[in-house]
Order: sequence, then structure tokens, then C-alpha cells
Amino acid sequence: MTTKIAIVGQGDFINLAKRVTAKLAHRLNVHLQLLEINQADSPGLVPSILSLIEKIDTDIIITGRFIESLLRGKTSIPIIHLHLTPSDILIAVNQSIPYSRRIAIAMAELADLRYDFSALQDLLNIKLEYINYTTPAELHSKIRGFSDEEGTVIGTGLAVRYAQQFGMHGTLIYTEKSIIESIERALEIIHFKKEEEKRNQAFMAIINSVRDGIIATNSNDEITIVNDSARQLLQLPNENLLGTNLSAALSPLSLLELAHEESFQDKIIKFRHIRLNTTKTGIYQKNVKIGNVLTFQDMTHIENIEQKYRLENEAKGQIARSHFPDIISSNSAMSQTVERAKRFSQTDSTILIIGETGTGKELLAQSIHNHSDRKSQPFVAINCAALPETLLESQLFGYEDGAFTGASKNGKKGLFEIAHNGTVFLDEINSISLHFQARLLRVLQEKEVVRVGGNKVIPINIRVVAATNEDLLPLVKSSKFRADLYYRLNVLKLNIPPLRERLEDVPLLTKQFLLHQNKELYQHVEPCIEKLCAELKKYTYPGNIRELYNILERFSILCEPEKVQDFETCKQIIRECMEDRSADIGNHGQSLEIDLQESYRESLIAAERIIMTRYIDKYYGDKTKLASKLGMGRTTFYRKLKELGISY
Repeated sequence: MTTKIAIVGQGDFINLAKRVTAKLAHRLNVHLQLLEINQADSPGLVPSILSLIEKIDTDIIITGRFIESLLRGKTSIPIIHLHLTPSDILIAVNQSIPYSRRIAIAMAELADLRYDFSALQDLLNIKLEYINYTTPAELHSKIRGFSDEEGTVIGTGLAVRYAQQFGMHGTLIYTEKSIIESIERALEIIHFKKEEEKRNQAFMAIINSVRDGIIATNSNDEITIVNDSARQLLQLPNENLLGTNLSAALSPLSLLELAHEESFQDKIIKFRHIRLNTTKTGIYQKNVKIGNVLTFQDMTHIENIEQKYRLENEAKGQIARSHFPDIISSNSAMSQTVERAKRFSQTDSTILIIGETGTGKELLAQSIHNHSDRKSQPFVAINCAALPETLLESQLFGYEDGAFTGASKNGKKGLFEIAHNGTVFLDEINSISLHFQARLLRVLQEKEVVRVGGNKVIPINIRVVAATNEDLLPLVKSSKFRADLYYRLNVLKLNIPPLRERLEDVPLLTKQFLLHQNKELYQHVEPCIEKLCAELKKYTYPGNIRELYNILERFSILCEPEKVQDFETCKQIIRECMEDRSADIGNHGQSLEIDLQESYRESLIAAERIIMTRYIDKYYGDKTKLASKLGMGRTTFYRKLKELGISY
């Protein structure tokens, strides 16, 4: 950007400046603007000069002492007065001698002469006088008085003009050299000024780029720096606050005490609807305090940064991947459970999910998390039955250095801490001991944890979703589960029906699994998929959906797409898969539980009914094979079913 310099003056000075600027035009990358003043004694002189300067948007002004004194304090544009040297005075005196040996030097500030030139009087046989003035009128009056002595005047363009008005010769005190030196000095000043502006702009850009609010003050507690974040956090006005007393700016009572305290670190204050972490530090220069710096941090932002760190580092991989649309069901009871879970997800209350093994309890827990306000936070799942109690305790609560043999030197955060602001899913909660139940109860009640081997109380904000594969109430009655923990967990309850009670979901689950597992196979079996599902629905699935998927996975491996020709082929393979599954269950032994009836005979009939139902489940509708295994003919088999009240 080209530097703009305004040279302000009149008369002979402007003519000299024109010659100088013409010579410099090709040497310097600078725009020199000459502003000539015609009426130096006009009341509108200063406004007219300022108006001209504003139009050309100049960077600096070069002028004489008199105009400098008029403009000082009325503009923010730097002003420098023309630089005079002894050489300039000697040249002007030499030029004046031919016209008169009585010479007056007229200057607004005689101090600019810098040397005593009285010795020239004897040396050059001249008479020197000095005219000092503060206004054009005073200069005019003094030159008129001097004109009676028929002398010559050395001075500014205005002094030369007045001398000529009274019939005297006037010599301009400035030379080309003095103007050139002043222009060079102006360029240096502008260079340093622009560099300082760049540094200031860079500094303010850095200050405004940080989220922390920053206010700096001087020794009088007047604001010298205030960044955008401070204005936003403290809701300060947009007006210029520089020079404002800190107490006046921080007028609310919650902030006012900050202005009066000497210094402090990490002081938490509540300001309106936010909490701020504040620090006040002194600024010292050579051990003398010259001001203060106050910083303000939004506690919510600090907590968000901490949570982001936890998500990206400590809770890496601790996420919920399932959503409510992933739950496939057309069963009314299951649909009701899902709708209830959606409502429950909008609260922070503890949820207890009850369902047999393999019904999809974690799938429902993940969906609840992803439907809640905590969805962007960690989802930490742990199976309470999969770990020994001591290991489970250290995993959930964390531990301090030296808590036990083999403990990490720096200790370790527990899953409760890692899940801060998120959800903890505790599966098979019914398997934990009474001792561990007591520790878990404190977490649920107090929302705080103490690490193993430590004594520091750590506050946490978590939502607990627990799951059990059996009803907890009988365990409470038998003193195997704490009643207080049961009631703390059983705030919101969800029951997942077993697959045998929603067999209408088998076709949906089968299609979804095969499409995902083996799309090519699905295309081959699709014509007979309904009949295939009818076969699958004959089984009661003690392992629920997990068992169905195991059967389907085995089927997808055994059933080669190119060999699938008709339904009978698929039926044979699916029966083999179910028989294998049934054999797996049978090999591990099964127990029967019955309620005693009023009579011995009724109890035997109830037991026989359960046994018959199990055999029916095992052979999936093959009545001939089932009758053979029971050691009875088909007629006897049907009569037995009728006696036991079993529809088949």
C-alpha cells in the first residue's frame, strides 16, 4: 500500500515543495499531496485543513511549527514539523544580504534555530532581529512594525507573504534539503507506525482467537485490553472500554469483588446463568506493579473439553452402535416395550431391563442411549457375571497406585469415570455379591465413586441401565439381593418377551439375518422362505434370538446356494441344524421345575405335561419319530396328548 504524505503550507513554501515532489516522484513509492493555505488568519482555518486531510486519507502531515500547533490534539494523524538546520539559516541569510543588511528572522518557535546566530552580525556586517509569534495577526503586526526600518524578512511562507505586502523582500527559511529530510523522516515514522500496527493487530487477533476472556488494566485499574470472549462471557457493551475503570465495567456484584481483590488463581464464580473460572495476575516491570491481567473461562467449555478427551482417548470404542429401528418385531408386547423404552430414554432415571438370555437386552440398552440426550457421550457396557468380583470392582471403580499387586503405577480410571455424562450398562446385575451391591448402591444414590485403594471422592454424572435374566424380587425375598438396591434399580422397568412368546417375529428375524449373512443364499431360498420359517416356528428357542441366529448361521454354512433346488432340501438341512442344536442342549442335561399340586396324581400329570412339551420341542413336529422315541404308537400318542391337554 502506497504511503500518503500531506504537506501543508502556503506561498513560496508550497512552490518549493512542488519542485521537490517533482524530483522525488520517480524515486520514492509515496504519494505526496500538497495542501495550500490561503488565509492563515481565517477562523475556519483548522476545520478546513482537517476537512482536506480527511478527503485524501493521509498517513502523516508535514508542516511548519505554527500550523502544527493549530492541529495538535485535533487529529489522530501523526504530525511532524519541518526540520531546520543551521545550513538552512545561513543560506537564507546569504540570500537576503543583497536586499538589506537589516534582517529579521520570523519563527513561531525560536528554539528551532538551535544555535545563536548573533556572531554573524560582526562577521557579515549585518543587523539580525528575531520575530516570535503565536498567531497570524501577531506576525502581521510585528512585520508591519519592522517594515519602517526598510529591512528584509526570513521566515515561513506566511512571513514571506506579509513582508511582500509591506514592500519588503522575503526569503523562505526552508530549503529543498529540509523538505527532503522531513519527507524521509516521515517515511521512517510511517514505517515504524505500520509495523507497530501489524504487531498490535496480530496481538489482538491472537487475544481474540482464544475462548478465554481476557481483560488487562494499568496501574490505575483502567482497562487497556479487552478481548471478544470477555465481552461475550461478561456481556459487556460493544462500546470502546479502553480507559474505563475496571470497577465501572464489572458492575454486577458477582464480578465487582474481582476488581478489588489483589490476585487469585482458579476462583470459581457464578455469573448469571454460567459458572466462570477466574484468575487475576499482576503485571510487573522492574519489580514495580504496572497493572493486572484477568482471565475468565466458561466452566461448561472446560467440561466439554474434558469429555471430548475422554471420548477420544479413555472411552475410545465405548460407543453404542444400535438404534431403535434395529429392533425387528411385529409383536404387540415387544412393540409396547420399545415405545416405553423411547419414553424412558428421555429421562435420567435408572432403567432395569428384564429378559431371558439372548432376547437382546444390550440391543435395547444401546438404543435407549442413542435416543437420549447422552447419545454423543460414552456407552460403557460390562457383563457382571463375566469377571471375578475383585476384577469387576477395579474395572468399574478404578484404582490408585499401589492398590494391589500388579496395579498400574499411575493408577487407572474406572468405567464409571470414563462414562462421565454417558451411560453405563450393567448386564446380569443379578450375579453380583451383596458386598458389591453395597458399593453400587452408593454410586446410584450419591453419584460419586471412590477408587480402590483411594479416599478421594470423584463426582460423576452417569445414567445406569441394568439388565437381569431373572426376576430380582425372589432374590430379594431370599436375601440374595439387597432390597434397597432393587428399589433403586427398579425405577423404570422394561420386560423383553422371550422369542417363544413372539414366534411371529421368526420370519422377520430370519429374513434379516440371511440377507445380512448370505445374500446369495437368501435369493435361492426366498421362494420357500415362508415354509422354512414355519418349520423354525415349531421350536421354542430356550436361547431366544441368539439361538435362532446360531441355527441360521449353521444353516447358511451347510446350505450351498447352487445345491438348493426345492423346499424339501432346505427343510432337511434346517431340521438337521435344529436337531444338532437340540442335541447340544440335551447333552448338557436339563432340569425340570414344577409346582406341587394339591394331590400326588395331579403333580405327576403336571410333570408329564412338561416332559411331553420338551419332547415335542425337540423333534419339531415329526410325529412318527416322536411317537417312536416315546415308545408308543401314533394312536396312543394322540390319546396321551388329549389326556395332558396339549394341542399339537
